[in-house]
Amino acid sequence: MMRVPYDYRLQPIDEQLAKLIAERLRISQGTNGYPTKEQFDRWCEEYQVDRHVITSVFAAMNNPRRPPRLPVSPQNLVGIIPMMMKVNVDGVNYQLTRMEQYADVSLVYVEIYTDDDAETAELNIQLILDVEPNEGRQIQFHRSQGHTNQSSLVYMVSPKLPDDLNAFSFRLVPNPMPHHPRPPERILDQSVVFGE
Repeated sequence: MMRVPYDYRLQPIDEQLAKLIAERLRISQGTNGYPTKEQFDRWCEEYQVDRHVITSVFAAMNNPRRPPRLPVSPQNLVGIIPMMMKVNVDGVNYQLTRMEQYADVSLVYVEIYTDDDAETAELNIQLILDVEPNEGRQIQFHRSQGHTNQSSLVYMVSPKLPDDLNAFSFRLVPNPMPHHPRPPERILDQSVVFGE
């Protein structure tokens, strides 16, 4: 891939951005302070900036310790630890069900569901797992499955958590993931006959 040369007219702007990011990280002290949807909407309209660009910047600032990449697929399962922690917030049920222990990482399983009818409620989950004490651990979204009013999510924690979790607390915190517009849909709805 050809690299575009750096336009040095951007240098003073980029320096201001770096200074503002450093100041925000200093003030927030690593907490997940996240603007509201209304604030994002106003900024997108006022500054004519795509929402995905703005949300990805805030997502990166809210997880500054995130590593470039964790292993794509955990290897060497060594145990499964039941967790069974449950809370209901505003009619949505959240459950930490289990933790799979691998040689290098832990996978934490989260179930999220509502009692609402699947026809009327669709979950758009923009949360990341947070563990305290963190002790330098990196946490990233690993995979998910589900539909409309229920979803199963898996978060990868590295280095792995100990089997005894009594000294740890868990929460889900806002971390909107950029959703890029879907490409135009092509509907295939005509009969296809082979051999003619």
